Amino acid sequence: MSDIALQDRLPHNHCFGCGPHNRGGLNLKSYWTGDGSSVARFTPAPHHCSAPTHFVNGGIIATLIDCHSICTAMAAAYLDEDREIGSQPARYFATGSLEIGYRRPTPMDAVLELEAEVSDRIEQGYLLECRLSADGKLRAVGRVEALQVSTAWMGLTR
Repeated sequence: MSDIALQDRLPHNHCFGCGPHNRGGLNLKSYWTGDGSSVARFTPAPHHCSAPTHFVNGGIIATLIDCHSICTAMAAAYLDEDREIGSQPARYFATGSLEIGYRRPTPMDAVLELEAEVSDRIEQGYLLECRLSADGKLRAVGRVEALQVSTAWMGLTR
């Protein structure tokens, strides 16, 4: 497993959930495991709560699953091309669909653990499965369709 987060290898990443260039974001850090999956850990802050303040907000959970999965798709694209993650030309992906299954409430006072892996390769990108756990229990499962987008979509070329 690399010591450098996937998000820190991807240029121009201003994403709210995982962008290192977004100071107001969640700053999620994902790491490639070397076995076809990636892992991340996230510690909720008090303002990430839901109506009952001892549980994490469902939108925060969805954002974590979405961002972790999209960064996993980006890493997979580089590795499928036998290139270093973040090398040029850059590969970018956007969420085509996001499905979240909430299994049980997620406690605020626990480290959240995410694991994502590519479940299928499709014409425009990847399908991914992501599991979010806390205190050793599965809390949410996500299915993400990651679609490759151009640098023009990113606003980097016109």
